[in-house]
Amino acid sequence: MNKQQITCAHDQFLGALTQKCSLSITLQTNLKTYNISNWLMEKHIETAHQAMRSFKPKLNRLLTGNGYRRNPELLPILIFSLEGTTNTYDHNRTLHFHIAAGNFEDNRLDVDFLETFVKHWTGTGIGTNDIKITSLRRGREHGWGTYINKETHKGNEWCVDYASTQIPSHLLAY
Repeated sequence: MNKQQITCAHDQFLGALTQKCSLSITLQTNLKTYNISNWLMEKHIETAHQAMRSFKPKLNRLLTGNGYRRNPELLPILIFSLEGTTNTYDHNRTLHFHIAAGNFEDNRLDVDFLETFVKHWTGTGIGTNDIKITSLRRGREHGWGTYINKETHKGNEWCVDYASTQIPSHLLAY
């Protein structure tokens, strides 16, 4: 397989997984990327991953309570992508996360959820209140999988954060 075929297969894999998701989330950080060195970019990436590791358990709790601890099938699917590493030429750009989320009850998404979500994300130290949460309507899920993988096409083969991504085993069976 050549690089283009591998990227295409990766898009297909993520597209199939995001079809099991019902929510798209974009989380901005305060980690600016304009004209920074490779060393500082690596530091920003590590800082972003550390923030996500502390944020993810809070997100799980918001989406399902403690249900997933008792029943693994209640574990939300969360697919994370960190973007912005290939854009160091725009003054207004920052690192940001895209998340595909699913396998939770939609009634959890109320006003209290949104307030607590923003509080937890901004509490990471790098999160801003520039958050976009939208529903993945039927037919749009596969496109979101390709979208969160778009930096792979620009040379960032590590944009999908598989270390943070969680996929309940019962959802892996196609």
